[in-house]
Amino acid sequence: MKSPAISVIVAVYNADKTLTRLLDSLKVQTLSDFEVLMIDDGSTDNSGDICDRYAEEDKRFKTFHKQNEGIGKTRQYGIEHANGEYTIHADADDWVEPDYLEKLYNKALETGADMVICDMLIEENGKQTYINQEPKSKDTEGLIKEFLTRMPGGPCNKFLKRSVYTEQGIKYLHNLNYGEDLIFDLQFIMTGASVSYVSKALYHYDYSANPNSAVHGSVLKKIQNREKFITELRNLLPDRFEIYIDNKQLDVAYMAIQSKLFTKRQYLDSYSYLSRVKWRDYLNKDFTIKTILWTSLNISYNLAILFSAIKKMVRSLKSTCK
Repeated sequence: MKSPAISVIVAVYNADKTLTRLLDSLKVQTLSDFEVLMIDDGSTDNSGDICDRYAEEDKRFKTFHKQNEGIGKTRQYGIEHANGEYTIHADADDWVEPDYLEKLYNKALETGADMVICDMLIEENGKQTYINQEPKSKDTEGLIKEFLTRMPGGPCNKFLKRSVYTEQGIKYLHNLNYGEDLIFDLQFIMTGASVSYVSKALYHYDYSANPNSAVHGSVLKKIQNREKFITELRNLLPDRFEIYIDNKQLDVAYMAIQSKLFTKRQYLDSYSYLSRVKWRDYLNKDFTIKTILWTSLNISYNLAILFSAIKKMVRSLKSTCK
């Protein structure tokens, strides 16, 4: 039996309110030579039944049921069962354009690229934001810097040649439920993989649709997940990328300030080492956030908490006045 050109991997967990939207958008793709691997990660709602129904109706759709193990293991399970020459992930609460697969596949054939990236649309509460994902760099080091700063690590707009990661033994880390996709992408790029780009938003990322999504959850859990992710980043990348990793740690420190879950001692024990980061090296952060972070690390944590509360109050007033 001939293998499909593309394997689309869909990690599914309690997404019965949005799953059919995604699967319907895949069903009408203008390119038909693909398989959809629906990995039901121990859902307790009707998601598993929906997957089974699509598998019965269309032989390109295949269902796999397993116990709940988290996003990293679920994505890995999917790629281990993939048969396509190329793979891409699509999340159960999102949807895709009809020419999603055709555009990416044709660009891969045209350029011979190992990774093809497309633009995205962020959907949140009726508001749509266009996210340009065009790489500015061609070399490995430049691409790593871009992935650490301006390009989200999500796997749903990155079309990958499967042989690259299978031959190099690149796998999703099982202990991560945040940033596992960026770690995978960085490992892929570090092989010297070539990257190409499609200048069209082919993927709709719905931030607000599914409360069970990994992007939601308690603030403390988010902080803990990001700490694990940053540890893995430091283990993976050489020291010359330290400033980029420090900036991700600064993002977590800012989240800690906003949460007010930390005592002064707990905060300083965790983040005081970041006081060595110079003001000019706070990347992609606006003036107010820089000020709050610098104050917390160099002057007073309690004063930074006050500044953060004022910032929140001003934002709330502006929203009310609109």
